Amino acid sequence: MKKESCQHLPTGAAAPRASKCEECGSSSSVRVCLSCGHVGCCDSTRGHATAHYRDSGHPIIRELPISPGSFTWCYECGAYVR
Repeated sequence: MKKESCQHLPTGAAAPRASKCEECGSSSSVRVCLSCGHVGCCDSTRGHATAHYRDSGHPIIRELPISPGSFTWCYECGAYVR
């Protein structure tokens, strides 16, 4: 389910710092933190995007590569957001 809005969305989105997971080098199913640009792999790989959220408190990630169909997820809301 997608939420129409989310109070956690940053006013501007940070650019990805890498094209692969910064911790393990995975290039499949990677996500970018919209707060700082950290790139981490999804939970089905090694979960470095979620680990970054737990360590940093940055709640919003976006699927890479970014395209019109990319999803945005809020860890705080536990939902996809627009």
